[in-house]
Amino acid sequence: MKIGAMHTSFGARVEEVDLASLTQRDTDLLRAALLEYGLLAIRNQELSPVDQVRMSEVFGALETSPTGEGQLADLPQIFRVASRPSNGHTNVGRYWHSDGSFRAQATPISIWHLVARPADGGETLFTDLREAYRTLPDDRKTSIDDLITLHRNGVEHPLVFRHPATRDPSLYFNVGLTSGIVGYTNQEFMALRHDLNDHLSRAGASYVHHWLEGDVVIADNFRVAHRATPISMDQHRILDRTTIQADGVYWKEGYRLADASER
Repeated sequence: MKIGAMHTSFGARVEEVDLASLTQRDTDLLRAALLEYGLLAIRNQELSPVDQVRMSEVFGALETSPTGEGQLADLPQIFRVASRPSNGHTNVGRYWHSDGSFRAQATPISIWHLVARPADGGETLFTDLREAYRTLPDDRKTSIDDLITLHRNGVEHPLVFRHPATRDPSLYFNVGLTSGIVGYTNQEFMALRHDLNDHLSRAGASYVHHWLEGDVVIADNFRVAHRATPISMDQHRILDRTTIQADGVYWKEGYRLADASER
């Protein structure tokens, strides 16, 4: 296996690995690389949905999603995203977010596998939440260090927290699903939301993944956020996603996201 850093503050490309038949050494290297780089991009993988589920389980126990149109009835561990409603969920996540931040026990890891490649569009942008915090002015860090975000469903998370495994501070913010900041007026929240969105979108901060059939991307949701780009229904794209449960992630059993806010 070869692991090489991307030309960004985060992310690595992984080569010479078959995700359908991982050895223990492969597993150990991938786990360590994910904590080091936050994002792993792997090309040319031949994975059935069952293979994807099995591969994903090396990072921990999987979450499940409700079945419905376009979903795989016998594999609720797969969340299928597509350009057409008959093939999966459409118009998902076109804002900076980390998957599963709406959960009280937030989702640590997401894994995507491209099943059908579109001729045009549908790229995914990723940005480094650790670097986003690091590059803030000191006075801005001080002003946000103790803030608590409030999701639309009432779930609260620290805006700035230390990663449960690495203890590095990151800026954890879901632009689309966060409805407020505890103790802030709506006007104050909207101003901060605008500033944070601009900061996550700043020039040079993003890695743009142009999907090829067989691609697999693995993201540490506490280190990186991502954002989908539009894709029209006349394109044919299917992207299968698996996600790891907070209480089953490989780096620490039974952790709580609230622990990450401890200094």
